[in-house]
Amino acid sequence: MKRSFKDADFDRLAAFWNACSPEKYWIDGEQLRLNTVDSPVFDWGASCIEEADGEILGFVSIKKSARSLYPGPDKDVAHLSCIAYCEAQYGLDLLTEVKSILHNRGCSKLQFGQDSRHFFPGCPTDYPALHNFLMVEGFSEGGECVDLERNLLDYKNPAPIPDGDEFRALTENDIPALSDFFDREFPYRWKYDTMTKVSIEGPSCVFALFHGDRIDGFALVQDFTNKAPIGGAVWHVSMASTWGALGAIGVAKDLRGKGSGNALLGSALEYLRDRGVEQCIIDWTGLVDFYGKHGFVPTRKYTSMSLQLDP
Repeated sequence: MKRSFKDADFDRLAAFWNACSPEKYWIDGEQLRLNTVDSPVFDWGASCIEEADGEILGFVSIKKSARSLYPGPDKDVAHLSCIAYCEAQYGLDLLTEVKSILHNRGCSKLQFGQDSRHFFPGCPTDYPALHNFLMVEGFSEGGECVDLERNLLDYKNPAPIPDGDEFRALTENDIPALSDFFDREFPYRWKYDTMTKVSIEGPSCVFALFHGDRIDGFALVQDFTNKAPIGGAVWHVSMASTWGALGAIGVAKDLRGKGSGNALLGSALEYLRDRGVEQCIIDWTGLVDFYGKHGFVPTRKYTSMSLQLDP
């Protein structure tokens, strides 16, 4: 019997997910709630839980396009945010219904992950059962990205600080300048994700590059005290109890290639280290060499996968 996520027991669902998944992709019930029904683009009509005699057999979470949240996304692209099942047939049944619903709505593509408040930036390469399932369902492969991690206990910033650059965590008074910075430089998903995070956690979750009162760079930083982990921090269950995360990160266009981004990264990592962070993750990136200069190494690898829906 299929049922809605309304009044779902997210601790039970997370335990079911964890029984089906490799340990490095384990989650807790609160994270599952945050990344499904708490998302403004959670698709209540296409997402469901399969049960029999009170036992969970599988569940699927679908997200609508984030076009309603920020400019850029294709309104006709839906996202398979996550799927878990005890037997492949239940997964096939769930996805068959999802495809029918989305097709009838006129959706053109189903993207695995990459949704607003996502779990996965792509299909993990060390999760072959999931990869094979998606391939059987007709998904096509695209580019690759990685998550990177390092221990920060002995971290020291190797990057020189350019003249005139100042770095610090934001205060409430800095929020208008942050909004102005995003409007100038990164007005789409990074603005939405970061400003939403600030509204939940407070301004200190952003570490910024200042020139006087003007913000010319930002790094979104998270640690084990946060209420609503996003990005790579969704995997905190498999990390140290004193976990941390960094990213997104970016500087103004006219500063790129001049050392400010490297200095911002190093200063933000020192900030996390001083807040007690031990294990730090940077997610959804291809810049292995850039972050490797700061001691980060790949720990998860993902392949983008999408399914074209029949017209």
